[in-house]
Amino acid sequence: MWSQVINNKVDRVITHPIPLTIGDIQYPKNIFTLWSNAELKAIGIMPYAVANVDDRYNNSGEVSYNIGSDEVTGTYATTDKDYAQLKLEMLDRTKTTAASLLTRDDWMAIREAEGGTAMPDNVKAYRSAIREESNDKETAIKALGDLDAVKLYEATPYTETRKEKIYAEDGSVSYGAEYEMERHLDLVGHYLAEDPLTDDPAFVSLVKK
Repeated sequence: MWSQVINNKVDRVITHPIPLTIGDIQYPKNIFTLWSNAELKAIGIMPYAVANVDDRYNNSGEVSYNIGSDEVTGTYATTDKDYAQLKLEMLDRTKTTAASLLTRDDWMAIREAEGGTAMPDNVKAYRSAIREESNDKETAIKALGDLDAVKLYEATPYTETRKEKIYAEDGSVSYGAEYEMERHLDLVGHYLAEDPLTDDPAFVSLVKK
């Protein structure tokens, strides 16, 4: 994007190349791709960058401009969103996620209830763990005291340990040395209960920092 600066003020933001009339001179739109930044600056056209607003947590207001020597930067005024309303949305999302995780195996419960094959004990344990974790999440979310706490809950730092994948020439995979990486988990939708039907041989552990 570019900005047109007139008398040291931003007259407009240009989102894509367009023909321009500046004074008595008409310029074709290809000046934006053919001219250097210095040539564009000479007629009042400068690159434009806007500071992103995290709209998960902030409302955007009016934009202000900072005209630098080589670029114009736009910054939006922001106000914090109501964290109490955000918490209600988080509660709804964590319940929906839990319900989705449980739905996958509901057919096993129905089969058992109708006299068929019993649900495996490890699946029963997993479903129980999901329900317990969902209840714990609801309690934790309700206890969040401000917007910073909401942000942290949705980006909680963990250390994940995994095994390095080693690919052989025949396409087979083996697993070698362990390595660590930092992850920031959204605990609203990320359930930590170990799924017995999901096999990830590279996974070792996930520990909250």
